Amino acid sequence: MELLREILGLTEDDAEYEIAAEATPLYQATAHSAMMAVLSGISTPDDAWDEIEARRDELLLPETNSMDLLSSIVMQALGGPLEKTNKFAKVNNEAAVYENILEALDAKQALIKILAKSGWADVDDFDETFCNPWDSESANGFLLAEDRIKIYRIFMKRSILKAGGDKITEEMYSQTKEVQGLLGISDDQAEIEARAAYGPYLQKACITACDEIVQDYTPELSKNMEQKINETMKNYRLSEDYIREQGGSFYAKAVSQISNKSPGGIPTPELNEALESLRVMYRLEKEDTYPAHLEYFGAVYKKSILEAMGSTGVIRPELRDGLADLRLRLGVREEDTKELFLSAIEKKFVPMMEWINAEMERTQLSQKQLSERRGKDMGEDVFQTGKSADGTLGLGAEVNIMGDIINLVDFYTENEIAEEAEIGTKEVDGEEVPVIGTSYPITAIGSEAIDTNMAEYLYRQFVVGAFSAQGEQATRYEGARASFGGILGLTNEKMEEINDNIGSSVYDNFVSRSMSQKGSLDQQDMMFLANIQTKLGLSSEQGEKLMMQSQKKVLSEEVTSIMDNATPEGIKAFREKCNTMGMDLTEDVGITGHQLVRMFEQEIIPALKSGEITVDNNDSMVEIQESLNMDPDECETLFEKTVLRLAKDGLGLIVSELMRGREENTVDQIIQLVRYAAFMGGDLDLTVEEEATAWQIFNIYEAFDFSGVDAETVEENKELLKIALGVSVES
Repeated sequence: MELLREILGLTEDDAEYEIAAEATPLYQATAHSAMMAVLSGISTPDDAWDEIEARRDELLLPETNSMDLLSSIVMQALGGPLEKTNKFAKVNNEAAVYENILEALDAKQALIKILAKSGWADVDDFDETFCNPWDSESANGFLLAEDRIKIYRIFMKRSILKAGGDKITEEMYSQTKEVQGLLGISDDQAEIEARAAYGPYLQKACITACDEIVQDYTPELSKNMEQKINETMKNYRLSEDYIREQGGSFYAKAVSQISNKSPGGIPTPELNEALESLRVMYRLEKEDTYPAHLEYFGAVYKKSILEAMGSTGVIRPELRDGLADLRLRLGVREEDTKELFLSAIEKKFVPMMEWINAEMERTQLSQKQLSERRGKDMGEDVFQTGKSADGTLGLGAEVNIMGDIINLVDFYTENEIAEEAEIGTKEVDGEEVPVIGTSYPITAIGSEAIDTNMAEYLYRQFVVGAFSAQGEQATRYEGARASFGGILGLTNEKMEEINDNIGSSVYDNFVSRSMSQKGSLDQQDMMFLANIQTKLGLSSEQGEKLMMQSQKKVLSEEVTSIMDNATPEGIKAFREKCNTMGMDLTEDVGITGHQLVRMFEQEIIPALKSGEITVDNNDSMVEIQESLNMDPDECETLFEKTVLRLAKDGLGLIVSELMRGREENTVDQIIQLVRYAAFMGGDLDLTVEEEATAWQIFNIYEAFDFSGVDAETVEENKELLKIALGVSVES
């Protein structure tokens, strides 16, 4: 062959390829025939391997090629028995399926021996290599999943029948695991099939234990039943998880039967001992038993709670201890009894709340509103007005309703229904920390006893009623306010909003009345407002804010009235009042810029005319500017414009009087004109149409009596007047 390769000029690789192409079919035929001979019992694995190996040498095939070829042939050889088995499974021939699976196992073992002789390294991973169901080329790859499971199920069923149904022997178990690997059945699926096949034996043992122990429990019986269950699990190799899953339903059945035979539905210590023995027998944790105990004993506990409440609705401390003992006897966990407790509480709570709601509607709504509300949902508009005014505020006159509300709060408080819980988070030093507050697990809104609008209205009326009350009763109402709001189901934000609205109205009325009578609030008024603040549950900051808002409203209304009929005295008194109260006229009182200008002008004009404001004395103007908190530059501009306007108006009056020949009437106006000229250095931007008129005015001034006036000042004023009138000395 080597000489032929050289003559033909082939490379070693090309020569090997040509040999493999021609020899492989011959090698496969020999290998397949040898393996089938082994499976038929004609030959042994050793003889088959010798034949296969000899044929490989004859055909000059390398060992590496033979390994791959053997793998393919093994899958073909093993696939035949499985295909035959599947045909019998299709027609439900269980006996034939069982026998053919055993033959397939024998074939598998024979093939493993052949592979071992070949030096195959992965003999121990035979199933993974040759029986992978997800590989279409594997021995079982042609079988559908449901077909593989059906064959496995039939094999398990026939195996237990062959064993007489008593137990799974070690040999049976080992054989079943081999079949699992051969068919590519997963461990999870194998567990499912085992439970389906052998589970009824355990279920029978469990139900027998349940019935016998419930009927007539003794410790010895429990021991015998547990032994029987343990033997069944061992015989059929069933897992602890399985009995725990099955045991839950049988335990629930036992609880149901014991509930029926217990006096008053409360199990005796002996019956509880029987349940405990079943719990241990079924491998159940204590937590696993709680649902069944709650289902069958929960009603008993709830009934006991209602009985403990009695006519008052409040559970006395000594009865609470009894309820705790009852919980232990009933085997109900604390969290579940809490739900039962709240359910019982709600059964009492809802009628109480509905009664208060009905009474509130009857006493606070008009007949028309009441019929509309009870006939259909009228929404929030129902609460805009109540019945006609009768001189009472809120629920103050409806003592029975206030008393019913207090009883409701007492019922809630004394039964310790409210609890401290996390109601949110807040940031502290850059970290989110929980906010602990009072939580109300049962509310009027949550239980649908009333709607949200009615809850807000009822809370508002209660707060007003509490505010109107006096003495010890008022203290009682004030203390119940926050609890009542929580019981209604209102948030803290909503309660604060309602409190603020009520507080705003109360503060507005009081502050308005006091300021109209006294002009401002005195110490006695402040003490009264502090009392109002306490009654309404407002913080000091909220109280301060409401007082300021009320004062601002009063002052805003007052300034409107003042400006409608403005006088310098009225404006001065108002701004001084605001200054005393620490109110900024613009930011706090809301006076506009235009109004500030008017106020400034209304005060400075009389002062200018009277000579109170002069070039040498402008203190009063500065005081006005600072009091109004106006910009100095703006005030200076306004002042100059005012002076020019007054000068122009004054000149007009002087000219008018001169035309009428009434020089004596011009004296005051000329004096004012000279004063205005002093502010502007004589430049008053005036125009005198006739020069003679200007000199006439000057001559009148020059004729004044200047006794007691400094001569220099007189001369300066004359010069200023000339400049203002537009005349010169030369003229």
